[in-house]
Amino acid sequence: MATTNPIAISWEAQFAREVQDRIFPSARPSIPNLDYYSDWRRARSVSGDYLDYFEVDEGNLCLAIGDVAGKGLRAAILTASLHSIVRALRFSPAGSLSNFMAAVDELFREVCPDNCYATLFVGRYDPVTGRLHYVNAGHEPPFVLRKSGQRYRTIRMESGGPVIGMVRRPQYCERVVGLMPGDLLVAYTDGLCEATNPRGEEWGWRRFVETIQDSDCRRARDIVEHVMEAEDQFAAGAAQRDDMTLWVGRVDEVASKLVLRVSECEEPAAA
Repeated sequence: MATTNPIAISWEAQFAREVQDRIFPSARPSIPNLDYYSDWRRARSVSGDYLDYFEVDEGNLCLAIGDVAGKGLRAAILTASLHSIVRALRFSPAGSLSNFMAAVDELFREVCPDNCYATLFVGRYDPVTGRLHYVNAGHEPPFVLRKSGQRYRTIRMESGGPVIGMVRRPQYCERVVGLMPGDLLVAYTDGLCEATNPRGEEWGWRRFVETIQDSDCRRARDIVEHVMEAEDQFAAGAAQRDDMTLWVGRVDEVASKLVLRVSECEEPAAA
């Protein structure tokens, strides 16, 4: 019977880790009136979380965040495949995000083994109109945190179709939300809320959102760092089961050519 060389496995894991370090974005395109920052952490040597952002259509920001089912090298390989697919399709002729997501799904299914899938959220933000167009394929809903006086409104961007890789010819729904000055846009993977402490308690959605609210007046980088520090304090050194990824964007001010009122946007229901 053939045996597996543990040294080879270790080298392959290290190679996969280096590839992931390269595909997670390091440069941040400058988008008018949008301050944004991200961070991610592996639970193991390699990650199944996916994050990317890049400029499209001369000044718009495309944000993609996802989570490949499974652990280890299999998830890492599929994450790299998903990254390549999204990057390749960004050069396709401009069209709806629902068609874009359908194309991503078709190509992902070609490389994805049976019973494997990924969640994926893709959004396109136009700083001139203030519109965020998006499609959510089963991903943990990103949300807009909007402050009015001393109260907060949370606008969750719920699923607009099934996860990718599982359903033949799925239908995806593109939605749009208008962003206002001071709004925070938050995208994340479920490992963040599912972080546990030594007693097995989860950090949870409520603590996560309240931590962001506590730092809502800070810059995006400070908010991300504050959230990660708060999660670390809660976890108190406990080993985590899942990867964690967080992206936060803040709309700074109204662009001079802003032509859209938020009331004209088709907004998701507030939480």
